[in-house]
Amino acid sequence: MSGIRALASLPAPAWFPPEEAIARMLAQHVPLYRWRRPRYALQLLKDLAALLPEGPCRLVDIGGGSGLLGEAIAQFFPGKQVTAIDVVERFLPGLTVAHRSFDGRSIPFADRSFDCALLCNVLHHVPRPARGGLLAEALRVTGGASVVIKDHVAASGLDCARLAWLDCLGNLPFGGMVRAEYLSIMEWQALFERAGCAAESFSGSPYRAGFASLAFPNRLEILFRLRAAT
Repeated sequence: MSGIRALASLPAPAWFPPEEAIARMLAQHVPLYRWRRPRYALQLLKDLAALLPEGPCRLVDIGGGSGLLGEAIAQFFPGKQVTAIDVVERFLPGLTVAHRSFDGRSIPFADRSFDCALLCNVLHHVPRPARGGLLAEALRVTGGASVVIKDHVAASGLDCARLAWLDCLGNLPFGGMVRAEYLSIMEWQALFERAGCAAESFSGSPYRAGFASLAFPNRLEILFRLRAAT
């Protein structure tokens, strides 16, 4: 199997809504965003808009956390029907997106129940021996059509330390998991090869600016789009 194909660019589609509209919706559910612009979340949604299948799509958000990302996709992405699942029931009140708990291993839906699966900042929290199984489950419930992963890539021990600190900053306020192990690009490729996936990747989006981007370089953020290899 060939390696991961790098995408040269990831332009947001023409339909992508004004960022201020998304920011207002996020601030309705997370008070922090009423005074701090959700730069990371906005960039994440912009990247996902370019990678998720176009048009009507049944999407399962695996490890959906608070459910807010799934809610934003359901509200702002045309034709997206979202179901969020997580191992802990911590979905925010007032969300309309469907959600349920699961055991972190077996996705509680039949084969081909969805057109796409999303794992956003999830796999680095999954124990290494269990990652292949969860990825196989994502491929099963989508029929191998489309799996989109947003995660991190670490090239050194310093990168791992940076990412561990970022996980604490990003997850502790929301009750999220902070225990994690990060993969190098070669380890990601090996994981995808074992799962029988063809993979595309993109990195370099401006998730952070200024001093934050120096302390935590944007190269640490990576997105993958997978399908079952033919």
